[in-house]
Amino acid sequence: MTLSSCCIQILDMQFSGQVSSVEFEDWLSQIQVLLDQKQNFVLVMHTLPETEFPEDYREIQSRWYKCYKALFFQYCLGLARIAQDEEDRIRLDTPALQQAWKVPYFVSLSKTDALQWAVQRSLCTTQIT
Repeated sequence: MTLSSCCIQILDMQFSGQVSSVEFEDWLSQIQVLLDQKQNFVLVMHTLPETEFPEDYREIQSRWYKCYKALFFQYCLGLARIAQDEEDRIRLDTPALQQAWKVPYFVSLSKTDALQWAVQRSLCTTQIT
């Protein structure tokens, strides 16, 4: 019998308040560290009400995505979004967003549900033979 278990990171990212460009880049650099280490991870994202992103955040994300998308698809086991309310859940849970991320995608109103989903996604890489 062999037993192998790998360490899976669950990145619980919460945005709040006035997010600066530097903070947004720091968020991406946290993901980049795992990609550079070739480590599987699940991303859980939550944006609190009244959060404001920098004007250039889409440009920052686009540049990063172009450089790292292949690695992101390889090592990101899933993305869970925590919606603020039912209207936000409907906005986040669209086929277009699910297709855009190209990894398993889950939207919930509950952080507990999102984290449980993330743990289940991480179990996909644990093997017992």
